[in-house]
Amino acid sequence: MKKTTLMASLLLVLGGHALAEPLTFGWLESGTVRRQKFEKQFLIGDTLQQFEVGKKQVSLPAGSWVISEVNTFAPDITQVGSGEVDGATADAALGLEDPQSGDQIYLQTLISPPSNRIWLSSLSRSCREDGEAGAEVVYQQQIDSKKTDRQSCVKISGRKAVDKASGEARLVLTTSVMESRDGDYLAYDHTRVVPLQSGQASDLASLDKPTRAFIASQMRWGVALKASIARQMGW
Repeated sequence: MKKTTLMASLLLVLGGHALAEPLTFGWLESGTVRRQKFEKQFLIGDTLQQFEVGKKQVSLPAGSWVISEVNTFAPDITQVGSGEVDGATADAALGLEDPQSGDQIYLQTLISPPSNRIWLSSLSRSCREDGEAGAEVVYQQQIDSKKTDRQSCVKISGRKAVDKASGEARLVLTTSVMESRDGDYLAYDHTRVVPLQSGQASDLASLDKPTRAFIASQMRWGVALKASIARQMGW
């Protein structure tokens, strides 16, 4: 996979401006031009409350979301019915962080024109079922479709971690959403880290009330997000 990456330092620049105009593309614009436009539109240090690319619009959760990472991709995608690689496709992604809560969001989407001759080669994180989650605990999941040409899923999961500085136990909660049709898609991941008591289990019943409430609210939010994207795209 060819990749152009602009990485942020751990110290976010908070002096950036808020984005107002959505990013749009001409139908005949190449993947290279689209990647360049994406990198010029979204700058590290800018604040963002709504992600708007083409028809896709995502209103971010409450918070002060600062762009920490900008990625564009020219993935090697094999066309259906041939062994040829389509180099005209273009994908793009943003990493965002809320400095106050420490929450992180990662958004990724297709920015080249969709085609029914390309498809996603693997299941997204949100569409993998409980037995495929490995060390993760799956708290809630909704799978509406996990076909090759149609993925529509939401999953809230968690895994234990240890803070390197303090040695204290943490629970890394991840909300994963995927809405796709053929090769076009929007993938969303929201990560929050919450403390765990020493020896505390990570199953849902062992979590405190605010964390359980957060999980429930994220599930509702994720279901609404994928329904909104499907409606916007006419899927």
